[in-house]
Amino acid sequence: MYSKGLILIVEDELLIAEHISRVLTSVGYTSTICVTNVEDAISVIENENPQMVLTDIMLLGKQTGIDLGNLLHQKYQIPFIYITSHSGIDVITKAKFTHPNAYLVKPFKREDLLIAMELALFNSSTESRLADQYLLVKDGRATAQVPHEEILWLEADGNYTLLHTETQKKRLLRFVITDLHQQLPENDFIRIHRSFVVNRKKITEFASGHVVIKNIKLPVGRTYRENLMELIK
Repeated sequence: MYSKGLILIVEDELLIAEHISRVLTSVGYTSTICVTNVEDAISVIENENPQMVLTDIMLLGKQTGIDLGNLLHQKYQIPFIYITSHSGIDVITKAKFTHPNAYLVKPFKREDLLIAMELALFNSSTESRLADQYLLVKDGRATAQVPHEEILWLEADGNYTLLHTETQKKRLLRFVITDLHQQLPENDFIRIHRSFVVNRKKITEFASGHVVIKNIKLPVGRTYRENLMELIK
């Protein structure tokens, strides 16, 4: 059983938010905060440090729950659950790249919510350890764990990305490069060109227009040059 700290509910349908709050309170979650948009959610996150966030995907304002999910995964490392009536393939595809710990489609039962809460808390403790060390990628029907330290660079190929590794094995992944970059530690993996993301620990030479990794020159785009120089100082 996990400790029951503050739960943030981001939902612009107030009746649903209140229902979730009542259910969680009834099983011992002593504190919940309800907000209706991403801006207010960020304020709560930075001031209150919630244990878990439940967020709808479609929210009031310009930013969506998926925008918030990206922040929760990349910046705050807080487990979260998507609660939404939008179950279309396009929405689910975008949502999964933010690594939610659970996903519930309205209408859902009380038991579904409570099970999702327990699973999300359990999965977050396991997945965070894996995410700190590995890039999880599809390899046929299985999921392969590629250690971050073995990744040299990512190379865009249309809607696919070519993954170059220390073992000289190349993997063609069915993800755009931006989505894969979001899954990697931002301090170690740098965008140097619209077509390249590199592991900065593998750079052996840096010039104004290129970097060298394993004796291979990779171009540095003008718009990325200044940021690259700052990061590798």
